[in-house]
Amino acid sequence: MTTLGLVGLRGGCGVSSLVAALGQALHRLGQRVLLVDLCPENLLRLHVSLPFADGSGWARALLDQQGWSGALWQLQEGFCLLPYGRLSADEQERMERFLRGTPDFWAKRRPGLAARFDWLLFDLPQRLPGHARTGRRDLTLRVLEADAACHALLQTPRAADEWLLVNRFDPTRPLQRDLLLLWQQTLGPRLVPQCVHADEALAEALAHKLPVGLHAPHSLAAQDVLSLATWCLAARAARPALHREVGG
Repeated sequence: MTTLGLVGLRGGCGVSSLVAALGQALHRLGQRVLLVDLCPENLLRLHVSLPFADGSGWARALLDQQGWSGALWQLQEGFCLLPYGRLSADEQERMERFLRGTPDFWAKRRPGLAARFDWLLFDLPQRLPGHARTGRRDLTLRVLEADAACHALLQTPRAADEWLLVNRFDPTRPLQRDLLLLWQQTLGPRLVPQCVHADEALAEALAHKLPVGLHAPHSLAAQDVLSLATWCLAARAARPALHREVGG
């Protein structure tokens, strides 16, 4: 099983939409995929047709001392979601303290999940280190947009094993074109070669509570994400160690 985490360089980079879209694209390519929402905002469920009023999730189940795996939703055969669940602000702080004190929480669950899934995709929060602690990840994609704020944040040191993924790229905007060219020159080896273009289909997909590949499979964004999924498969194949899973 391959573990992949997506996290924004800053807030509002469209990470949850990408997690849902990439998971669906990998599933379309024949992979068994589990999406896991680690963000207390609990928004990933809205991209995959879960009822807005439903407050269940793995974090909710843990706090209620119930089996967390019972919160798993099957969206299609081989394509599933673990939502975060609805927690109060105090409960979110309790969960953060618990996860900080239990850094191997997800690592202990990997062998059991590996029997059912080929890919484990985490929607990672930015500023909750306990929540973001998933154990070893095979791939981490740091999502950014071609704007001045992201360019400034890129000047701070980053983990060497992170890939940078440009989302909502609009080639008609000179600033975005210039920044992408600059990043290709200065960060080339760290940039995912496939960016995801700005596309109204992504916003429409959320309104329809579907991944963009199901809502508008022929849209530019859906084709970009399908290419991204193909790149992820190639990146996994290029690292033989990814196939030597615990218990595998």
